[in-house]
Amino acid sequence: MGRIGGAQAAELFKPGDTVEKRWVIQKVLGRGGFGAVYEVMDLQTNRMEAMKIELQAQDFRSLKLEVVVLKELNARNARHVCEIVGIGKQESYCYIVMTLVGPSFQSMLQSLRSKFPDGSTRFGQRSAMHLGRCSLEALEDMHKYGYLHRDVKPQNYSIGREPEYRKVFILDFGMSRKYIKADGTQRRPRERANFRGTLFYASVSALMGEDQAPKDDIWSWFFMLLRISLGRVPWRDEVPPRDMPMARQARFYGLVKQKFINNPTLFLQDCPPEYAPILSHLKALTYSDKPNYELCYLQMSALMKRNNYTEETALDWERGGEHHVATSKAPAHNMMPEQGKNVSAASPSTKNG
Repeated sequence: MGRIGGAQAAELFKPGDTVEKRWVIQKVLGRGGFGAVYEVMDLQTNRMEAMKIELQAQDFRSLKLEVVVLKELNARNARHVCEIVGIGKQESYCYIVMTLVGPSFQSMLQSLRSKFPDGSTRFGQRSAMHLGRCSLEALEDMHKYGYLHRDVKPQNYSIGREPEYRKVFILDFGMSRKYIKADGTQRRPRERANFRGTLFYASVSALMGEDQAPKDDIWSWFFMLLRISLGRVPWRDEVPPRDMPMARQARFYGLVKQKFINNPTLFLQDCPPEYAPILSHLKALTYSDKPNYELCYLQMSALMKRNNYTEETALDWERGGEHHVATSKAPAHNMMPEQGKNVSAASPSTKNG
């Protein structure tokens, strides 16, 4: 479904319409490649929720994938995923109703631009460690239950809506893949895999066309941790030519990132010392290795302890937090997949993508 489909889905209902005698349409949150997302009031629970709509002409591919992944993660009580409230199919459309979330990490960072004129928007270390821990827990559970995310970045995580500001949600499973077979063993790596992800945050292996594994999600998570805590990644100013084909752009970023990774002093410049063991661990991981999530948690806890932070310390976006006023203006996540040249345009698949 292209823009036309998204526009049609966004015009399917108007405020005040009721779907399935249960959900009252409030407004359109977003529209895009697969359809549209509405904010709805659940008459059974009196809660605001998100309803994703996809028109039948597109065979429901995007929603089918999201339903498959979320249903399994919900059934396993995975942490930091939206709860599915309802699923339905009508003659002209299908829908999924799920948790309504707050702003993405990215939109909160963007709300701080006036605070950081050089563009290196970032959270305080206490807040960054909270987001870092929760976002890693989400990946740990996805991996435990057999899924790779393959597009880890600040745009694909959000916090909860007021008053649940400490909640974190992982979003957008359009690039996800089941990497564990029915017998519980890991799939063998393919000789060549199409790139899935976002160039800026993807691992070197993914950018070089190698099959992805849990380690690649964790590399992307670590790059995201640098971004939200330091305000930048080492390759921030490295930009490929505009007319460079996607495959060559991927290789460009892969080589640039490898250059920094091979020079830990340069890579870790301005980083807290607790990041060094994480980098060393990631560099040692191979395709079949299980990441040491606990090592990452311990390093983040050590940073918290060294700075005398406690769980009671206000987060930047909470009332009493350093950036509450600015981040309160950040728009809520529209629950739509990001569109853009740095995102692979591959069709989603849980098996063969």
